[in-house]
Parts: sequence; structure tokens; C-alpha cells
Amino acid sequence: MLDEDARKQVALEYCRRINEGDVDGVLGLFADPLHVEDPVGDKTFIERAAYRAHIAQLVSYGVHELPGAPVAGLDREHVALPITAELRPQGVPRGKFVRISLIAVMRIGANGLIRHMRVISGRTDMAVHDAAEAADAARFS
Repeated sequence: MLDEDARKQVALEYCRRINEGDVDGVLGLFADPLHVEDPVGDKTFIERAAYRAHIAQLVSYGVHELPGAPVAGLDREHVALPITAELRPQGVPRGKFVRISLIAVMRIGANGLIRHMRVISGRTDMAVHDAAEAADAARFS
């Protein structure tokens, strides 16, 4: 099993690769078989091609994830990571963006790969903002 710090680094690496737009790199963090619930109660991805398309779509929306401090579980597998995601999906006007508060719960194997991920957020956890409020306002102007 990975120690707590190593598991936390895997979770942070997920955000780093998303922010770089590295779709293949994101997929490379996941074990087979893939199991991602994003968000819980809406979509479950078990096929790599479907999850690849989901990540590619997020990248096309200019997604940027601002991770909080990861928290490791005593079970030697889980990490919970608070994330604030900023993106501009289709239909959101220029000069605006969507901010989503979420928690990603990852189950990470001894090989350092994510075995299962659940993204928790609800409708009340997302809102449209003016681009000037974004962490990197230039992306949404």
C-alpha cells in the first residue's frame, strides 16, 4: 500500500494533469477496470473511451481545478480532495464562467493508480460568475 503522502500526491497529480489539458495523462492515473462516478448520482464511467470524452470535453471548456488540502483515510486506500473547478461550458456567455465546489474521493491501489473515484457535488454547489472573479480571469474574458 502507498503511504498517506504518496496517495495525496496522486490526487493532486490528477488536478495538475487536468489543468495541463493532458487527457492521456489523466487516463494514465486510473487502473483497469475504470470506475468513475462524476458526479455521484448522475454519470458513472466504466469505459475508458467514455471517460476520455468526458475529460476532453472539460478541457475544451477551459477547466481549471484549484485543489484544497487532500485528506488521507486510515484504510490505506482513500483520499478525499476538495476542489474548486472553474470552466465555461457551452451556453455560458463570454465574460462569464461556472465555478463548482466539489469533493473527489479516490480509492488508490498499491500500484499508485486510482481504482475508484467519486466526485460529489450538487446543483447548489455550482454558480455562474463574472470572469473577473476567476482565479485566472484571462481564460474567460
